[in-house]
Amino acid sequence: SDFESAGVEAFSVNCDAVLFGGSQEDITVAREACPDAPILASDLILYPYQLYKLSLAGADAVNLVAGALSSKDLVYLTKIAKSIGMQCVVSVTSQVQLQKVVDTLNAESIVALVLSNRNLEDFAFDDSGEQALGMLSSQAITRFREKFGSDLPVLVEGRVGLIEKDHDVCGYIQALKENGASGAIIGEALAVSSNDFKEVLSLLSGKK
Repeated sequence: SDFESAGVEAFSVNCDAVLFGGSQEDITVAREACPDAPILASDLILYPYQLYKLSLAGADAVNLVAGALSSKDLVYLTKIAKSIGMQCVVSVTSQVQLQKVVDTLNAESIVALVLSNRNLEDFAFDDSGEQALGMLSSQAITRFREKFGSDLPVLVEGRVGLIEKDHDVCGYIQALKENGASGAIIGEALAVSSNDFKEVLSLLSGKK
């Protein structure tokens, strides 16, 4: 596909029906369109049966929201996912949640960490982008890297490609990189940017 040729390494499919109007059929459509690309299912996962259904739909990995799960449930769901051959990504929106991940999970539980600019209370975004930047520069991320390794990808999501720093979209992306972000999950920037998606991806790769 055009996305794959532009350098996209994986596809994150938001299949949350209640908040975002998605469905598991979206995963199947993405799988059929890109049979060889890894697909990350993004949904509010609370129960094991959801993992089974997402796997059957074609997802390779699942995004678990740390702020929506107790420590016990977070451990349990990562174990269930592993048992059915799915990889886990964990998303956090605060340093408290990040510390919970450090205290709760073992180093083999997840394949990536997502630092989100979203507010879990109302699902709005921090348009300044400081939420993710603050986590990137925190003691909690230092402890995370000490336990999970410096090679584990740390991604940022939430208006990446739209947020500006010093009146420049590239400025925010550069600040994320300088603070240790490995990459980003983008979506809205592709939908509303005046640039086409290849130009957006060039910004994320540091090219203008």
